[in-house]
Amino acid sequence: MSKQKKPKNRAAIQLGWEFIKLQVAGNIPFWGTYGINFVLDKGLSVDKYQALLVATVLANALFFIVDDQWVFSSSKGKRKTSAEVWKFVIFMSLSALLTFNITWQLYNVLGISTYIGQFISAGLSISWTFIGLRFWVFATPKKSSKRRVATARR
Repeated sequence: MSKQKKPKNRAAIQLGWEFIKLQVAGNIPFWGTYGINFVLDKGLSVDKYQALLVATVLANALFFIVDDQWVFSSSKGKRKTSAEVWKFVIFMSLSALLTFNITWQLYNVLGISTYIGQFISAGLSISWTFIGLRFWVFATPKKSSKRRVATARR
């Protein structure tokens, strides 16, 4: 019985550790977008929409690298498939688009500063980001049924 509990405990600890690392890494898209947006908006007088868009893209590109190399590196092992890369790009693009639109609509419709709006949209994105990245993009690969059948026949 204790042998069965160890893998479950280990998996739970790994999952918890990945969640903590994602919360640390999650500062990259938030503070990166916030800082770049500030520099472009206030420092360089770039249009608010363009400043927020460029900041969002640059910060999420860095987030991609950190998630891949650090946050979920233990759950994915050494594999690097094109499907995984595309899942990441699709998920982060949709997530960035959603948080961008929340921030922009808070500003455009309700008059809430894009700086305050980023805090609101970031708070909303915490749960969907972990769930999507951990269980879809960086999900532990399942062994194919063909491999299991071949192994069982031996």
